[in-house]
Amino acid sequence: MVTMNEARSAKDALRHSLEHVDGVQGVGLAQRGDAHDWVLQVNVASVRVRKDVPPDVDGVPVRVNVVGAVTAL
Repeated sequence: MVTMNEARSAKDALRHSLEHVDGVQGVGLAQRGDAHDWVLQVNVASVRVRKDVPPDVDGVPVRVNVVGAVTAL
C-alpha cells in the first residue's frame, strides 16, 4: 500500500520528469482499492505518449489514462 503522503512526494518527481513531454495533459493522485492505497495518475493525449511515462516513481505505481486533447471551455 502507498500512503497519500508517499504519493504526493512522488508526484513532484513525476511532474518534473514529464514537464517536457508533449501530450501530457495532467498529473495527479488517484485511489486504488481502499482509501489508504494511492497511485499516481497521468492523463495523456494519445496512446503513443504512454511510452514516455514510467511504470512507477519511488515505489509508487503510475496509472496512465488516454483522455485526448484537453481544451478550455
